[in-house]
Amino acid sequence: FTFEWLDTVVEKLHAAGRLLCLATPSAAQPAWMSLAYPDVLRADATGRRVHHGGRTNYCPNSPNYRRFAVQMAGKLAERYGQHPALAIWHVSNEYGGSGPCYCENCAAAFRAWLQQRYASLDELNARWWTPFWSHTYTHWSQIEPPYANGESVTHALTIDYRRFQSDSMLQCFMLERDALRAVTPDVPITTNMMGTFPHLDYRAWAKEVDVVSWDCYPRPNANTGDIAFLHDLNRSLKDGQPFMLMEQTPSSQNWQAVNALKRPGVLRLWSYLAVAHGAETVMYFQWRRSRGGGEKFHGAIVEHGGRSDTRVFREVAALGAELARLGDATIGAATPARVAVLYDWDNAWAIEAAIGPINPKDYGGFVRRHYNALWRKNIPI
Repeated sequence: FTFEWLDTVVEKLHAAGRLLCLATPSAAQPAWMSLAYPDVLRADATGRRVHHGGRTNYCPNSPNYRRFAVQMAGKLAERYGQHPALAIWHVSNEYGGSGPCYCENCAAAFRAWLQQRYASLDELNARWWTPFWSHTYTHWSQIEPPYANGESVTHALTIDYRRFQSDSMLQCFMLERDALRAVTPDVPITTNMMGTFPHLDYRAWAKEVDVVSWDCYPRPNANTGDIAFLHDLNRSLKDGQPFMLMEQTPSSQNWQAVNALKRPGVLRLWSYLAVAHGAETVMYFQWRRSRGGGEKFHGAIVEHGGRSDTRVFREVAALGAELARLGDATIGAATPARVAVLYDWDNAWAIEAAIGPINPKDYGGFVRRHYNALWRKNIPI
């Protein structure tokens, strides 16, 4: 472990009067780990191990991945847990990746998860309605994940595998969280969520974090009501408790079909939109544009040229000064609302995975249309 480079960063920020939201680095395992411990790698929908690369490319049920992630979290806690600048821990980054893992470790863990959920095969067969198409199971070992080249249309199987994978990822978070908490019991812990991300049930996750945080990356032509919907969703996850706006771009994304630069004033407008709907931090990804890699064109406060006189830099600085003057006026504030719109991940999985009666179903869009009808009338939701 080499922490000296991070020591320098932490001390510079502390000397400048900055507080730290310090993250663990478990979202992207290094190449040596993938090579030495192949079970760390995720498997695709056919059960085939993928190659090393990308991010969140790990299997959530890999014993080696979990072991290394917990060790790293513990080392960070020992190194920085008592540092006066540490305000909050941020575990990993944007859990879930491209979707579920279908490896043999996940298959075995899924069977154990089902046994705990249903207790008996008779109960499972009854709940899943397996006599249809001769799908009755007579031994737990016969149950496989919903492989793309196998059984993928038994509705209850697909829904339960979604639930299982969300629970598996949540266990990874909880293992790191508990390693941090063992050393720093008084430091709050979060992880960054992603709106209505389809692979994780954030209502279950919210019970395990101290503070909800999420990453807001709307499209350049996004309906403002759709952005407000996501803020309200995150505020609702812990019964109205304010949340952290963990990430937003100060200028543009790099991964959408069209990555338009935010027009002058839009960063300020959307940041205040977040505050109005419960955000108690206004943060950014990223500080400085990368010289290379997959996000070298993702917006940043400091551009490749390294200048502090650009429009984006000046807008960020001006907004920061405004928020400083605002002080704690909005901190802890709640918005009384007499109307609720329910977004439910179980319902989303059940509807989207059903064969018929129509396709595509667009559950999320359907919920947002109801939200927007109220939002346009300034009705708190």
